[in-house]
Amino acid sequence: MVTKSIEGVRQALRDRKFDELLGLRECDWLDVKSGPYQLTQPLGAEELAKDVAAFANTVRGGLLLIGFKTVADHDSEIISDLRPIPRSLVDLDRHRKLIHERITPTVRDLHVEWIDYEGQKGVLCINIPAQPAGSRPFAVPGPNSGRGRSNESSVAVPLRVDDGTHWLPKGELQRLLAAGWSARGGPGVAPVTQNQASDRNKAARLIEAIPVDAQWIKAQKNVSMHRVSAWVSEAAFTAQRRLTDDIVHFLDPDVAAAHEALTAALHALCEELAGMFPAGPSHHSDRYAEIPPEWKMTDPARYRKALDDLTSASDNFLDKFQQCVNLLNKKGLLPSS
Repeated sequence: MVTKSIEGVRQALRDRKFDELLGLRECDWLDVKSGPYQLTQPLGAEELAKDVAAFANTVRGGLLLIGFKTVADHDSEIISDLRPIPRSLVDLDRHRKLIHERITPTVRDLHVEWIDYEGQKGVLCINIPAQPAGSRPFAVPGPNSGRGRSNESSVAVPLRVDDGTHWLPKGELQRLLAAGWSARGGPGVAPVTQNQASDRNKAARLIEAIPVDAQWIKAQKNVSMHRVSAWVSEAAFTAQRRLTDDIVHFLDPDVAAAHEALTAALHALCEELAGMFPAGPSHHSDRYAEIPPEWKMTDPARYRKALDDLTSASDNFLDKFQQCVNLLNKKGLLPSS
């Protein structure tokens, strides 16, 4: 299985090294399509806006690639082949205009790019950079109601979860609105204090997702990361999903920045953990993943780099988590025990 970060994919696209993407699995930052969006049809324009906004609602942003074939592998899709599309089927300006018109607020630094391949064919790349925390959530007109057009009088919030794009459930949307309403004391009323009830609620959800005394965090301290127990990786992936799914943001700008740094560090750690190789017995409690020990002899530079990258990601996550917890405590936002 190919393991590559979002920045690695962006670099491969810049270098036109399409073969490096073969074997890559769709995930929370990558969506691949074999054919272009049908922008002359209402559903095609709706799908484009939904896909872009979903990535804008994530911590890292994402990439939409049109011009590759995928094959099913269990419950996900893997890039199997380059299938460049005709340049005549792609109107870059129309893509940009529809994205700008349909997504609120504006997605910053968005790039809709055509990458030539051969014979008037190529790949369409829509690059959605990480957006400021204060800009999220990004909303689009309500889904098509069957009348051939989007419901312009309503809004919906799309989310990227693992390798799929979904709508934020009505209950979560109500909670998001309620948090902003409560913080402002009602519609049109200015906030009265930074230490809001909504920030305390957000802090409580954060500590529920990553308890201060979580065993999987303790297991990373002062140990070599060449081998990681499966339960540690699974706990990290679970925490990552919970932080990503909770799109209600801190109002305090200092805490919001610390929380965003923590979430980014957790994403980076999970990327490194996902790149390790499963090993050990099949029994759940004894399973683990490791950096192949044979690399010490066959490719010591690769082994050292893999170990250094994983250790650095773990140390950075632990550091960002401690900084965030300390700041929450300083601000009086930590839930009482």
